[in-house]
Amino acid sequence: MPSVLPQLFRRPPGSGWLILSGGPMPEEAVQRALALVMHAGSIVAVAPSPAELSDAEFVLQKWTDPSGWAGCAVDCGASDILEEALTEAAIAVLPDLSDSLHYARALGDSDACDFLLAALDSGAVIVAEGSAAEALGEEVRGPKSNSGAGPALRWLPGAVVQTHFAAGKDDAQPPMRKDHFRIGLPEGVSLALGPAAEREIWGEGKPTITFRQWWPK
Repeated sequence: MPSVLPQLFRRPPGSGWLILSGGPMPEEAVQRALALVMHAGSIVAVAPSPAELSDAEFVLQKWTDPSGWAGCAVDCGASDILEEALTEAAIAVLPDLSDSLHYARALGDSDACDFLLAALDSGAVIVAEGSAAEALGEEVRGPKSNSGAGPALRWLPGAVVQTHFAAGKDDAQPPMRKDHFRIGLPEGVSLALGPAAEREIWGEGKPTITFRQWWPK
């Protein structure tokens, strides 16, 4: 049995929930995430850069319409605005924008990562969709046909997250380390990680766990 097995689905500490989605969250999953909110607050959509703000605002509406809560979209580089917004946030959404390596760099090279961890610690629900979910793993592994690989934010020890996952259509590069494993999340499937080691799978499918020694050749 792989020695990494006890590490599956570990996450940063905090009283909030961390939700990883295989793509944009479907309406049912949005409702389930809203039901996890412990305290009143706003909804913040975090964009990697100003160029993605308009797309983030479009995603934000999917959350503000059913909740009736106030919301705003902020890019990672707007440090002061983002810190204030996340301090008051009940939910922070990282939409499925750009690519995962760009997302990891945008979050890691700014104060955004620390602000998000502080929000999670304070009880906010953090939702990472698609490429943003991939940015939270140990490393980003792109398709074998390109060099889109690099370090991620390491919120999920040992895990390489692959979203928009479809079994039998696997062309991703294997993890660099033997003790790393993949969490493959299909579209429409979310993994919700709670503050007291809750582990919930939302959607019709299920995550696929692949260890390096069983990676497709």
